[in-house]
Amino acid sequence: MTIARRSLLTLHCALITILMVVGSAHADKISAMWGGKEVYMVRKADNFIILYDRSASMADTYGQTLMTELAAQRKILLEKNATLPDMNWQAGIYSFTPGTAIDNITPYYQMQRYDKKSFSRAIMKMPREPKGATLLQQGLWALSDILEGLSGKTVIFLFTDGQYTPVANMPAPAAIAARLATTFDLCFVVINTGAESKERAEIAAISAVNRCSYMMPFEKLLGNPEWMTYALFEIQEAAPAEPGDAILGYQWDNILFDFDSFHIKQEYFDTLAQVSALLKAQPQARIILAGHTDSVGTKKYNMNLSHQRAASVRTYLVQKGGVSADRITLSGFGFNEPVATNETAEGRALNRRVQGIISGLDE
Repeated sequence: MTIARRSLLTLHCALITILMVVGSAHADKISAMWGGKEVYMVRKADNFIILYDRSASMADTYGQTLMTELAAQRKILLEKNATLPDMNWQAGIYSFTPGTAIDNITPYYQMQRYDKKSFSRAIMKMPREPKGATLLQQGLWALSDILEGLSGKTVIFLFTDGQYTPVANMPAPAAIAARLATTFDLCFVVINTGAESKERAEIAAISAVNRCSYMMPFEKLLGNPEWMTYALFEIQEAAPAEPGDAILGYQWDNILFDFDSFHIKQEYFDTLAQVSALLKAQPQARIILAGHTDSVGTKKYNMNLSHQRAASVRTYLVQKGGVSADRITLSGFGFNEPVATNETAEGRALNRRVQGIISGLDE
């Protein structure tokens, strides 16, 4: 046996010894995962608001399905709610149609502490019939009254195709959104439900009112609601100053991917089998999968690829490991959070990864 191999064996034995003397509650957690590193899911926002369109234009068919766009909005929200961890947000659901008043806005879940079950019931009660004029101006205008009662940062998930029934002497939707962004600490996540070229410029302007706002296409969300997750929380190693702003989790060693690929390599099958077994033994536990890329390519392309990587791990856990999909939260970060330099091939290889984090384990 070479000196190098003896040293490696000694190190391996030392690591096993360390794991055996860790406190019993955490030893079970750590030994069940490769790495067992503590990390935190930290809130990026204190509040979120769903502001959606139920006007007559939402009667259009969603993609290649038989659903209306209004029905697709509800399904996407149900999927998102099922996988969203509870991080003590204040949340609300509002529609900006139908109605005629300048301050028109209809609540279905008045701003209050987020509760998964209550939120789901509210989504199920959302109107099922597209109806009325598109009062996007009035809906955005009425947000001021809601935002004034909130503290901290707010994310507004705005479902819109950019159409609206103009009101004389009232600013265009993008101008109202810009005013809100200068008055309140907020971000717009604009879900483009099918804007034509004329309306696309309007919603692009809403999604550009500040650095944290962005737009996403409607067709990517059904079955993949993780595109909405990025705005709500992030992952970090340091414990936050306010414990209520975070969820403690345990991360195993990253699953690495080949360049421009979201195919899971065979060398990670054993790790995922262990994770599946742990989740079955701990039915209250949840898992977060965070996808990442290297810096080669555009931001838009890599954001999509990071989601695909996280989604491929979810598919494996569901199909091969028998894990329920609603216990898995996905998020994609593109190349925004590298763990190594992107200046070298070795560094880029480490950045092409999915972080797997388990929370809610029994002590």
